Amino acid sequence: MHEMGLAANVIDMVRAELEKRNIDKSRLTAVKITVGKMMQIVPDSLKFGLEIASRAAGMHNAEFVIKEAPLKVKCGGCGREECMQRGAGGEDFSMACKKCGANNPQITGGREFTIDSIDVAD
Repeated sequence: MHEMGLAANVIDMVRAELEKRNIDKSRLTAVKITVGKMMQIVPDSLKFGLEIASRAAGMHNAEFVIKEAPLKVKCGGCGREECMQRGAGGEDFSMACKKCGANNPQITGGREFTIDSIDVAD
């Protein structure tokens, strides 16, 4: 479960940013994170780890908002861009372009792991 290690790293980065700006950690209200589908991260597990690590670091008021970024691909043949998703039944999807049929997609999104914002109370 690599989510716990990631959570600890996120809390370390948040703490460092707060210290750099001379902001008391008790003022932290929210941390917003984007996680790409290709990162193999379970959002609920990451959130659980963030909650544990933040409490241990004295950031008791923090809320963690995790947004999942879809897998985005661009066709190497015609340039068509689309988000790839499994169907409702979990069936696999084809990587072939729906427009030209080429099978050489370039991944353009879904590998993100970003701290989008660190929100603090006034």
